[in-house]
Amino acid sequence: MIVDLEATNGTLELRSDLCVIGSGAAGLAIASEMIQAQINVTLVESGGAEHEPPTQALYDVAISGLPHPGSTQGRFRILGGSTTKWGGQTLPLMPSDFERREWVPNSGWPISFEELRAYYERAGRFLLVDRFNFDTDLFAYLRTRPPSFDEEQLWYHFSKWSPKPNLREHYLPGIHTSNRCTLLLHANVTEIKLEEGRKRVAGIQVRSLKGHSARVRAHAYVLCVGGIETARLLLANNKQIPSGIGNECDLVGRFFQDHPSAFVGWLNSPDPARTQQLFNVFHKRGLKYSVRCTATPKWQRNHKTLNVSMGATFVGDDSTLQDVKDIYVAARQGQLAPDLLRKLFRTMRHPASALLPAYHFVLRGRSFAPASRMRIALTSEQEPNPESRILLSDTTDALGMTRANVRWRLTDLTLHTIRQFAHTLCGEFRRAGIGEIALESWVLEDSSEWMNHITDQYHHMGTTRMHDSPRQGVVDRNCQVHGVSNLFIGSSAVFPTSGHSNPTLTIISLCIRLADRLRQELG
Repeated sequence: MIVDLEATNGTLELRSDLCVIGSGAAGLAIASEMIQAQINVTLVESGGAEHEPPTQALYDVAISGLPHPGSTQGRFRILGGSTTKWGGQTLPLMPSDFERREWVPNSGWPISFEELRAYYERAGRFLLVDRFNFDTDLFAYLRTRPPSFDEEQLWYHFSKWSPKPNLREHYLPGIHTSNRCTLLLHANVTEIKLEEGRKRVAGIQVRSLKGHSARVRAHAYVLCVGGIETARLLLANNKQIPSGIGNECDLVGRFFQDHPSAFVGWLNSPDPARTQQLFNVFHKRGLKYSVRCTATPKWQRNHKTLNVSMGATFVGDDSTLQDVKDIYVAARQGQLAPDLLRKLFRTMRHPASALLPAYHFVLRGRSFAPASRMRIALTSEQEPNPESRILLSDTTDALGMTRANVRWRLTDLTLHTIRQFAHTLCGEFRRAGIGEIALESWVLEDSSEWMNHITDQYHHMGTTRMHDSPRQGVVDRNCQVHGVSNLFIGSSAVFPTSGHSNPTLTIISLCIRLADRLRQELG
């Protein structure tokens, strides 16, 4: 059942076994799991079915650290959340990411990779990707072989892309028709009310921008609103606990992480066709696979670095390839853009540039960019730094809620990681006969301006980190907020460390794991 709060009269009262706040990947995963178990769920969403600028403006933030475009450009208050806009890339964390590393302060998870392995498989099914592993299985399946890199230094592997990244299109029909789930739209959480002893949540208050309100009561509550909004909600709910919910040890909002990324160089190759065979995108049976080259745990340990991975893009001067892509996307979506006819005529004037990519895609299952060069980008883990954090600003939004202040800070360990790995890539590409990498000058020079070349990846992590001790983490190993027995967090906010991997697969894995626990408690 779907209820639009803006279409109601008076104060709506809703009761259920479980209240899930947020309808992005995390919220959809938990809600889908729970309604299959015949548990009553209220799914609370701030937005509606379409993009609404006034609702999106509730995500506006103050910036007091490094520029962080993803704070606003990478979050969406809409049914389906940010999965309505993401590309669908899936990749698990590495086993070493869960381990304590003495050269990485505040590293280590209270759970291991093995504890998540089965949930990674279930998360993959949720995202509709295959069950192959991310390297050897796919070498055989895609009929390729890795370059002759030193396997003790570089791991050549793949990331997978969901064929249906807009998850609401696949999972919303089941929620809509379920008599176990109420989806409440245009419902913005304005208060998390604790019971008198402040050990349990008694209920939440929600409001729409038009002033309509509702109270939701449940046996358990899960915040599935991402790394920035989770911290803001906990800090802003400070009427009963002045420091905010779960913040007795001043940890909420700290250890804010993203994936610092940068273009570090260009490949000069004697055999560009072979380069594209090794590093351009693979396609098979409707799925897409991107190549990654990642620092091995041994290399990280020897060089005392963070985790880091290489991705490649192929850049050319010929606009025909982009025209072909635009025409293909428009045809699949049944959309006739105003400039589509112009692009079609331009493509017909350059048939070779249009036919070569089509040939490689249809007959070889490969992306191919004629007359292009390979540009090398690195994506690094971020050191868990307590001074990189989400705070409250001194301004409020249209609902009177205090806005977030994003203070993104990097350390020199990020620069050390990028430089060391860039030089290793140069040596390995040369030794494998692939070509010479021309590094950007900022990678080679000692400069205090290196942060100007770094950008974020819209991956917001770490602000309610997981730890067995309430003195070192906001949630326990089961994603329960320390000291509040029926409040849980389902997002990358709980990540103690971030690895190099896109976080969505791990988010969904943790949420399915949490759903299994809640099923036992509420069933």
